[in-house]
Amino acid sequence: MIEPRSLLKNVSRALTNTEGRIGKGMRLDHNERTTPLSGKMIEAVWKTISPEELVAYPALESLYAKLAKSLGVSREMLLLTYGSDTAIRMVFDTYVNPGDEIITLNPSYGMFAVYADMFGAKKNLVEYNADFSLPVNRITDKINPKTKLVILADPNHTGTAMPQQDIISVIEKASIVGALVLVDEAYHYFHDQTMISFIGRYDNLIIVRSLSKAFGIAPLRVGYLISQPVNIQNLYKVKLTHDITSVSAKFAEYLLDHPEIWKEYVKDVNEGKVYLTREFAILGGHVFPSVTNFVFVRLPDGMDAIKLVRGLESRNVWIKGPFKGVPVDGYIRITVGPAAQMGIFMGHLKEVMGTSQALKA
Repeated sequence: MIEPRSLLKNVSRALTNTEGRIGKGMRLDHNERTTPLSGKMIEAVWKTISPEELVAYPALESLYAKLAKSLGVSREMLLLTYGSDTAIRMVFDTYVNPGDEIITLNPSYGMFAVYADMFGAKKNLVEYNADFSLPVNRITDKINPKTKLVILADPNHTGTAMPQQDIISVIEKASIVGALVLVDEAYHYFHDQTMISFIGRYDNLIIVRSLSKAFGIAPLRVGYLISQPVNIQNLYKVKLTHDITSVSAKFAEYLLDHPEIWKEYVKDVNEGKVYLTREFAILGGHVFPSVTNFVFVRLPDGMDAIKLVRGLESRNVWIKGPFKGVPVDGYIRITVGPAAQMGIFMGHLKEVMGTSQALKA
């Protein structure tokens, strides 16, 4: 057997199976948009795609122009990527050498740790408190001359966000030791805070975003990097020759031209979070406050989370959990949609809870 390169021996990834989720139930497990985009919108986008565009390599300058205008940055500060996941990998590929130290939050997006192993970096994890709080000095105290990259998902996969001044403190401490700070703003559109206005001030700041969440085009894989031009030039060196397709670009442009679509969905999600918070409180559970499109839920005392999750799966309702480790130990995670959809979900959940005493731990 031909062995892979040595660093991959440290990489462990579970196989993901998403078969059977589309069109058969409720997809509340991967933080995607939970309701379809309208047929009217899809038809409008397809009308803009010419037969020639389906056989030619994509021309993306129109999307770059719309994106730069919407963000208030120059074209030279942007780099489109095949989803934000590829963007994160590009940062590692450009800047991280074997033996470099990266600092990231725990819990957070799982691929941060995977990429650290792939590129031979040493992981230095910053842990949350049980109440989901995170003192900023817990991050800044870890930054040292060996640190090459600090990764902050903001909002994070805890559903929480850091105060902007805390992020600035991290950037400034990292700058002293010559380290980059990557701020993953994948969930930005559910939370108004952004670090874009600080790009011009800090040459060690890189921001990554995705159109998979609020924009709702996860399968089309559109992401982008924002940083000072010199960093974008360096990141371009590891860019795939062709990544975003013409079809993906057309959908992204349409959504940038029609912000009311994603803004209405964000409003729906926020209403869904209010509904779930109220309903779980009635049941004796607790929804932890979230500024994303998902919530962590502590179930009522004595309830077996594993059996509940499996019971929902038998009804083609998919959620995540239970999780292990502080601060989400024992919690389940639910991707949130409009209140009406969450009402249907709660109906399934209550029926599963009521059908078997086996749900009691």
